[in-house]
Amino acid sequence: TIAFGLPQVSQVSIIIYDILGKKVSEFVNEKMEPGYYFKTWNSRNDLGIPVAAGLYFYQIRAENFIKTRKLILLK
Repeated sequence: TIAFGLPQVSQVSIIIYDILGKKVSEFVNEKMEPGYYFKTWNSRNDLGIPVAAGLYFYQIRAENFIKTRKLILLK
């Protein structure tokens, strides 16, 4: 689960990357109102195939904001 807050209306995207930097999934891509949100990744890639446990990175993009963080997927 990824938690984030928005101070204003923004187009938000959350993208998951593997350890090599390859895009695995874009599971949020929508316009959102200001507030706090919790989004849960279903641990599947864009094709719907479950991914392996391990280290991933997620990137949140909203208007003039980009943040990248580590994510450890345990199964």
